[in-house]
Amino acid sequence: MTTITASSPAKRRSILTILAIVVLALAAAGCMPKDSRTFLDRTNSLRKSVGVHSLAENDTLTKKAEAWAQHMASTGKLEHSDLAAGLGSLNWRMLGENVGYSSPTSNTLLTIHNLFVASAPHKANLVNSRFTHMGVGVATDSRGRVWVAEVFAQL
Repeated sequence: MTTITASSPAKRRSILTILAIVVLALAAAGCMPKDSRTFLDRTNSLRKSVGVHSLAENDTLTKKAEAWAQHMASTGKLEHSDLAAGLGSLNWRMLGENVGYSSPTSNTLLTIHNLFVASAPHKANLVNSRFTHMGVGVATDSRGRVWVAEVFAQL
């Protein structure tokens, strides 16, 4: 075990500066959970393959998508949200949403992403060049089904 003692004010300032940099770097990286990040990364790979700019994560969109995925998982009902609800003061110009679910497979997240890509209306959202940001929510119900909500926005 290593112990660092900040015995002088200069040393304490250095340590606090390093900690502040780490905290800021973590905040800049976003707080999207790993399963959700998988959908954002796959979407951006698809967009790159068709010559469209990448989408950035947006925390407000992610929170909305997470809440909606959880709602669908708890009700067992696949449905779209009231898209503009819950976005607070987010200054959006255009919104879109993909929702889906799957029973467990060998790679359930890839299965759901591939279902979105295979569906013309869902793929249209995935590659729409007017969208600039995305939030993703993933929830699992008591039967093991995985529910996904993807919210897209032009900000």
